[in-house]
Amino acid sequence: MNTWFDPADFSRPVITAQRHVTSRHGSAVPITLPPVGVLFEMGRALDQLTQDFTTEVIADRLPCFLDNPPCLRLKDHPQVCFTKGGYGAPAAVDTLETLLALGEKKVIIAGLCGVFDPRVQVGDVVIPTRIHSEEGTSRHYALDATWAFAHPELCAKLREAMRKTLEVKAFDTVTTDAVYRQTLNKEAYWRSLGCVGVDMEASALLQVCACYHVPAAAALLASDGHPLSESEGDWDWGSVDFAAVRRQYIHQIVEASVQLAQRD
Repeated sequence: MNTWFDPADFSRPVITAQRHVTSRHGSAVPITLPPVGVLFEMGRALDQLTQDFTTEVIADRLPCFLDNPPCLRLKDHPQVCFTKGGYGAPAAVDTLETLLALGEKKVIIAGLCGVFDPRVQVGDVVIPTRIHSEEGTSRHYALDATWAFAHPELCAKLREAMRKTLEVKAFDTVTTDAVYRQTLNKEAYWRSLGCVGVDMEASALLQVCACYHVPAAAALLASDGHPLSESEGDWDWGSVDFAAVRRQYIHQIVEASVQLAQRD
């Protein structure tokens, strides 16, 4: 039973994102974001974005509590913004709460996951309907945080848009706080639940969006394959052409987010 969340607690938080963004620790300059936002939970994405697209800076530093990533938009498609979430569920949710306080109405989570199921290969994109939570942040937002659910309509549209050039798989995944405790037995248990991959932020981000009734979905690029037994080889990162695959994935995320924004 989750004892971290009391549904009868209506007292206000000591600090909220809405108050923080206008505080002296936040930002003295008012910022309003477009309604659709992409939260990159991966390195090099914003660098790739600025290299391959014509971008404009909405904010040099978002007024988050922890990190202060930049926020960009495409010059030709200003209805979508792009930023980098923090690594791990608490930091990622800090960035997400900031985005929601600044006006975002729909969220696309773009990240990486390690895979431990032969049905998914490095370079595939997993767009889960639900994500099993083994992180702690979700338990401050929901009484039952065992599973976080993507918004069904947005999830379906994201799968459709991402299939243009990439192999898209519709399997469940899991989010963990402990990257070095992904034991072979633990991953076998995750497989028994129907999960195929693991990341460190997505379940918390979906749970927070559900708490605020904000549509959200995650598209996770399989970045590394895990051994399934003691007799298999060691963990290995990426693939020979993973840099090219990641670039293609980022391009497809950009195109998909623009399509989704234009449909609204």
